Amino acid sequence: MKQDRNFNIAGYKISSELFTTGMKDNDSPCRCTSRCCLGGVFADVTERDRVLEHSDMIAGYMDETQPSDPSQWFEDHESDDHDFVSGRCVGTTEYNSKCAFLDRHGRCSLQVAATEEGMHRWALKPLYCVLFPIEVSDKVVAFDDMLQDDEQCCSVSTSYHVPLFQSCRDELIHLLGEEAYSAMEDHFREHYKKRSPAGGVKAHG
Repeated sequence: MKQDRNFNIAGYKISSELFTTGMKDNDSPCRCTSRCCLGGVFADVTERDRVLEHSDMIAGYMDETQPSDPSQWFEDHESDDHDFVSGRCVGTTEYNSKCAFLDRHGRCSLQVAATEEGMHRWALKPLYCVLFPIEVSDKVVAFDDMLQDDEQCCSVSTSYHVPLFQSCRDELIHLLGEEAYSAMEDHFREHYKKRSPAGGVKAHG
């Protein structure tokens, strides 16, 4: 599904699939089923450290299906990975067949805790948890097709009303900043907006 032509901004290459595909009607990442993170996720080691600094607060928003002991939240082994800011990452643990930070309702306790405590909703949440189904690999921002056609909230089509980059506006601003996202809007208007998606209607935005 990935396209060859890329748009460069803020030190990243933006895959053209963010402009040429989109969610179908009534679907969006906001209708998340939490399936993407059931088996745990990878976090930068600095993100892990930030979470552990707030461990008492976070534990207060966990339920009986989650481990309240912070020593059970992350795996012991760290890995080198240049797609993470520090160059090192670590996985969250799986507890009761789900990520340690998912409560019985499929909500992320990191986001719940931050929101309830007056912080930005993503202040404690690892970047790649925030971004999915957007991925970053070798500085290329693209669509992660891990759950394509399995989960509506993580599936895209060439027939759409809103392009993927607009559906994931907040997530992309979180990664790239307001100015870079505005440049993406300009790029879309110049190169894609007047084209009809294959088998679909003209995109708007």
